[in-house]
Amino acid sequence: DNPNMCAYNAPSLDDRQDIVVVEVPKLGKEAATRAIKEWGQPKSKITHLVFCTTSGVDMPGADYQLTKLLGLRSSVKRFMMYQQG
Repeated sequence: DNPNMCAYNAPSLDDRQDIVVVEVPKLGKEAATRAIKEWGQPKSKITHLVFCTTSGVDMPGADYQLTKLLGLRSSVKRFMMYQQG
């Protein structure tokens, strides 16, 4: 599915960015779902979301996408940190 990103003159950066924009929020959802389950509280008690990634920048950001994927309230305060690694 993914384009060849190693061949000389193959498109790379744009293709990688396109993959990251879709896959990073999905990965965040998997991690957050496990953390919420371990926490043992309902999602309705979540008041803040901090999202940090060193890959890909998109608007609206991965923090917003994750909020939607998890079905969190729109009043959840989101903090997005890009390139902090």
